[in-house]
Amino acid sequence: AVVSTQSGHYGRDEGAALVEHMTDFLRTDTVCYRAGPKEDQQLHSLEKSRWNPLTDWFSEHYHVHLALTTDIMLTPQPEQTISTIRSHLLKQHPWTLPAYHHSTTSLKSLVISMAMLDGGLSAEEAIACAYLESDYQMDRWGEVEWGHTIDKARQSADVAAAVLLVNEIRSLDGGRLQAWS
Repeated sequence: AVVSTQSGHYGRDEGAALVEHMTDFLRTDTVCYRAGPKEDQQLHSLEKSRWNPLTDWFSEHYHVHLALTTDIMLTPQPEQTISTIRSHLLKQHPWTLPAYHHSTTSLKSLVISMAMLDGGLSAEEAIACAYLESDYQMDRWGEVEWGHTIDKARQSADVAAAVLLVNEIRSLDGGRLQAWS
């Protein structure tokens, strides 16, 4: 699916549309919305311990500020952050944009996807970050038989496809990502 998106010979306008769709994810990125300490102290601590290193890496790597909140109301990201990330994505090789997009939609997080594809997380770590809240709920309330396992397997395949495609394209320039720890 990742390669077939590119092989449809999309042009600059389609690439820009993918980037805009991905920056929409940044506006409501899951790692920026946290459980409040009064709502669920255990989940709050877990999110803080797992997601803070990720959001710190993202902010430092791209020189942006991420607005984090425990509020359920939409908390906008700074326009400079969105603009910087948009610019970074538009500079990527056109064949990598579908991989960025595919992993962003699969992981439901542009922050996690970019960290994975730009060297801040392995694919395994990215999936663990994306499933943090779901895994917490499963530990607490139980798993839907086969449902969660199938979802995680599908997501692992989607993420692996994105990492492999980006690795292959970047290998032409000598830069490779770590897919699995």
